[in-house]
Amino acid sequence: MAGYVRYIEKTREYYRSQGYDKPYQWAEFDDVPFTPLSKPLSECRVTLVSTSEISIRGNESGDDEQMGIVGGSYTIPADTPVGQLYSPSHSYDQYATTLEDVDAFFPTTRLHEAVAAGRIGSLTRRFHGVFNAYSQRRTRERDAPAVLERCREDGADVAVLVPVCPVCHQTISLVARHLEANGIPTVVLAAARDIVEHVGVARIVHSDFPLGSPCGEPHNVAQQREILEIGFKLLEHAFLPRTMVQTPYRWSQGDAWKERVFTPEQPWKSGEVEQDWLRKKELYKQLKAEGKV
Repeated sequence: MAGYVRYIEKTREYYRSQGYDKPYQWAEFDDVPFTPLSKPLSECRVTLVSTSEISIRGNESGDDEQMGIVGGSYTIPADTPVGQLYSPSHSYDQYATTLEDVDAFFPTTRLHEAVAAGRIGSLTRRFHGVFNAYSQRRTRERDAPAVLERCREDGADVAVLVPVCPVCHQTISLVARHLEANGIPTVVLAAARDIVEHVGVARIVHSDFPLGSPCGEPHNVAQQREILEIGFKLLEHAFLPRTMVQTPYRWSQGDAWKERVFTPEQPWKSGEVEQDWLRKKELYKQLKAEGKV
């Protein structure tokens, strides 16, 4: 069986092939904050934080300043019916998976089931979205503190964090670090293990799946439940930072996707998606020059 994908290496080689000479400097820290669970999980109020661009149908804002690599954060009601949720993101492995099943990357149904089963105490009234940002400073100084403030307002005891794209994994890791440093235990359900470990977080559940399905394969309800349960057990039993659990599952369509992701044959972005990404990249450069990111 092929080992897990090293996305830092993959992205470095891919963007070099696209004419980018200077490799992206991923966030890295020696010290990792860690907050132990202070009471039984069955008494905890849990929140969900995601970089999936999760949206409510009919509520699209069209705010470019808060899209893609520019950053930003927002909330949605935690009781929003899953049928009203979707992701407009193109930043996932479109050759290997799909975003049609929200619970594969934003496990709202699985969390509500856990409340009904008494596995967790309750959910916060809001869940949180964070747009991935190349600016690590933006995430650390603006977006992560905004998420922390909302978590405190909602009385969150625990946070489950779920990234989608490669930079999303860095963004969500920076948010997780900030929550841990301020007294909220976290678990990250991740697909890009190397990026999360490079940044350094308290707890990681890694599923060796394509980007876009960190919570289980689309429509595989039993598997999604089991992956979330692994996260719950990690919250209960981890006693040191950088604790990582590898789930036992293999992608049902095989491992060929690992060799193809970020290759010229299966580029990360192409066509209109690439043009939109380039537009956002120019917007980021403009905002950075103006000192806004």
